Amino acid sequence: MTLSQDEFGVLGPLVVRRDGRTVPITAAKHRIVLATLLLGANRSVPASDLIRRVWGEVTPDRAAQTLPVYVMRLRRALGDPPLIHTTPTGYRIDLPRDALDLHRFADLAERGAALAAARDFEGARAVYEQALGHWRGSALADVPSESLHETEVPNLTEQRLRVTSELIDVKLRLGRCDEVIADLRRLTAQHPLRERFWSQLMVALYRADRQADALDAYRQASTALARELGVDPSDRLRAVHHAILTGDPSLHQPAADTWAPVSQLPAPVGNFVGRAAELARVTALLTRAAATVVVCGPPGVGKTAFATAVGHAVRERYPDGQLYVNLRGHSTSPPLTTSAVLARFLRAMGVRADHIPVDEEDLVRGYRARLRGRRVLITLDNAASVEQVLPLLPGDPGCSVVVTSRNELRKPLRATLVRLDVLRGDEAWKLLARSLGPEAAVAQFDAIAELARLCGYLPLALRIALGNLVGAAHLDVESYVDELRGGDRLAALAVDNDDTAAIRRAFDLSYAALPDDAARLFRLVGLVPGPDFSAAGAAALLDAPLPEAQRLLGELASAHLVQRVGADRFVLHDLLNDYAADRAAFEGEDLAAARRRLFDWYLRTAVEVGDVLYPELRHTRSGPPTMTADAARAWLTAERPSVLAATEHCAEHGPLPLSWQLIDAVSGYFGSHGHHVEFVHAIAAALDAARRAGDHDAETSMLVWLAAEHRNLGDLRGARRFLREASPSGRTLWLHAGLAGVVNLELGDFAGARASFTRLTDLSAVMPEVPHVRIAALAGLGALHLMRGELGPATECLTEGLALARAADGENLEAACAALLGRCHTAGGDYGRGVALLRHALANWYRTGVRHARAEGMAHLATALCLAGEHAEALRTAQRALALVQELGGSPRIESEVHNALGLALRHLGKPGRAVAAHLRALELATACDYRYGVARSHVHLVRAMAEDGRRADALRHARIGHELSVTGGFGAFAGTAESLLTELGAPLP
Repeated sequence: MTLSQDEFGVLGPLVVRRDGRTVPITAAKHRIVLATLLLGANRSVPASDLIRRVWGEVTPDRAAQTLPVYVMRLRRALGDPPLIHTTPTGYRIDLPRDALDLHRFADLAERGAALAAARDFEGARAVYEQALGHWRGSALADVPSESLHETEVPNLTEQRLRVTSELIDVKLRLGRCDEVIADLRRLTAQHPLRERFWSQLMVALYRADRQADALDAYRQASTALARELGVDPSDRLRAVHHAILTGDPSLHQPAADTWAPVSQLPAPVGNFVGRAAELARVTALLTRAAATVVVCGPPGVGKTAFATAVGHAVRERYPDGQLYVNLRGHSTSPPLTTSAVLARFLRAMGVRADHIPVDEEDLVRGYRARLRGRRVLITLDNAASVEQVLPLLPGDPGCSVVVTSRNELRKPLRATLVRLDVLRGDEAWKLLARSLGPEAAVAQFDAIAELARLCGYLPLALRIALGNLVGAAHLDVESYVDELRGGDRLAALAVDNDDTAAIRRAFDLSYAALPDDAARLFRLVGLVPGPDFSAAGAAALLDAPLPEAQRLLGELASAHLVQRVGADRFVLHDLLNDYAADRAAFEGEDLAAARRRLFDWYLRTAVEVGDVLYPELRHTRSGPPTMTADAARAWLTAERPSVLAATEHCAEHGPLPLSWQLIDAVSGYFGSHGHHVEFVHAIAAALDAARRAGDHDAETSMLVWLAAEHRNLGDLRGARRFLREASPSGRTLWLHAGLAGVVNLELGDFAGARASFTRLTDLSAVMPEVPHVRIAALAGLGALHLMRGELGPATECLTEGLALARAADGENLEAACAALLGRCHTAGGDYGRGVALLRHALANWYRTGVRHARAEGMAHLATALCLAGEHAEALRTAQRALALVQELGGSPRIESEVHNALGLALRHLGKPGRAVAAHLRALELATACDYRYGVARSHVHLVRAMAEDGRRADALRHARIGHELSVTGGFGAFAGTAESLLTELGAPLP
């Protein structure tokens, strides 16, 4: 019994008790009306909603007259004191919060979450169980309303399942694995598409020493998702699967969830005033339940500051994270594409780069799957249109969205609209007075009020004005007000009803106070195509030394005309971008020359960075580099968005050659650091520019980079399609031949690979100025011989290639030759030499930052260590390789090699069951990307692992498959091993 003697229930059949006695509500339509009022208890429910719930979409003519009769009969049945009241738009039932089971459930669930966050897991368990105890069956079980069961009941059920999963998390933290397994079996059977239950079941089984059952649960989940939705398991579920395969120690810790909460909200704006009513309304809405809110208003009104304040106010309600993006809907830079936003969000949520699709529809599906079952707040700042927002909506009832825009964007978002207007006069005065100090507030009260009026009470204009006043030797607000009244010639050009006129007046004074050189820099920084810029980029725009640019940016930041967003990075507000462009046009600035200086700086620096990190990709020899590898990587990390934006700007507006030249310069970095979605779009833009310009070599180069990216993503056949589309000539011949050889080799097309590497050898004879061509040819031929089991020719090619690479300053190619040569020695039984060469290769790759190759090299090092008898070290090395490849999003080909090395080490450590699981995962990955060599290797490895695990029949089957694949594929070493295994198993040779 509750503190109140009244009790109502909707979490099951309808319950109505008053003063401790049951009140029968026998009429079906009366139960519908009461249930609808209870779901909106203590709030007015519109009569139109009640009519729709009772009669559906097709209502009788007299529905509006009949509804009050039903309400009257309900009032009579419920007795005194009356609970149902008439409102201007409908009806409201007033109840104490503890009188309704839905409210008690929600309050207890929130308390349980707070106890769990405070690590009081036993207390959380008791409270969660008490919350779920309020459920007596299906919600509204005896309320016959199709409308309620279509819209309200699923939301209530979702809340019940969420709390159930949170209770299971708590029990797992308490070590009650055996207790939850039966419950999770039932829940996964009832809800086979809820991956969180599958994840919890896998962890519970694993902790109960039932690894095989845990892996079987993953297979059941995969089958259900494929059958019902046609999709693969999410990255979260795959991560749990990988952890079980590798025996990740973190699985034994009291945590069942691999999700790492992300917080991207900007820092709250200092001196935030006003908006109390709007803030209270939105925070209450987002705290009570998930919702979509659109915050609209004129430019400069403080929409971003408001959305940021909201986000920080409700962040505890969204413990799984807060995503934020500036969509640049009204910026001079191009708006962010859906693909770019979703790729950015997925990376922030821990999705590996190779699991982030390029196709936009796949990105949307992956994003929504990642958010499934989560409570995340998504802030979409500065949206231009509904079309820009719709694909970014989460589609999960636990997540909320806050959108800011100059436009309303209400339809078809079904969002709550919040309009922000200018501040009230007293609020604007308070904002100014707080910064100017108490003495000024008293002595210059009227002048501050007049300043607020002249700034139109707009927050941005007020802050710009403060930038001119704060720090002045003599604070004279009245004189500043007189100047602000005056305006200038540019302001006179503004339309009278322009809603930015007040801001422009504040801009005018700030701009007029700048020295000439700082004013010129301000006019030019509006040309930056990306989201931000550095002092070095500003120096390029000005054609001035770096220290001078740094000094001038300091002056602009002090005047609030640029905003500092890092130690050496700056950004402009959209309106300041527009204003800078207007000023530049008014002053007759040579914008084309300044923009070309900036883009030339991007290209010059990108080329130098490429020379430092990827010297084998140079087309011509140049002098020694002037920056370190660490500085080169830091520059690429900081300037990545700007370089890509410059590429797409040049591809559209010219100069066209800069677009493909920038791609050529940064291709090594983007190909190995996981920014695949953005890079593919930039390459496609440059490819279109090359075709429009009729530059055949540039077109081929872009096709080669598209092929390289598809190889990185595990799409070997897609890579080959792009290579076949190209007709190489000139400087692109060797790039095309080298990549074609690698792709054919990984596809198992040895004839095609040999032809490509032979062509590369021929090209090296006519390109002596580029020694890396010859080295690449030798490395390719060496790899081909190695995969065919021809160790003598392989060793000969790779020994020559290694010597040439050492002489040619090609650390990455030297590492590639050393790694392949190390594999040759390992295959020939010289394990010590193999280990030494592989460690040398890894040291080189560590220095240059080529991390995908390093992960693959670590896999082969683990194999060599294992065969040398260093089994524990081999396992540690393989586990580090797996962690690295999963962090980077390495290709499925590389991950397949890692799992095979892991399985080998596990088998030698006496864990054949876990070895089988690792080799099966390797087989799955290799098959998915058509890596035939890896498929054959996985089958051969499975034979001994399964035999040692007591699965002789399965071992025999894999031996036969491995032998057939090795013979037909030309994998000589594997064919011989498979024959030996068949003999050991007592089976006749084919």
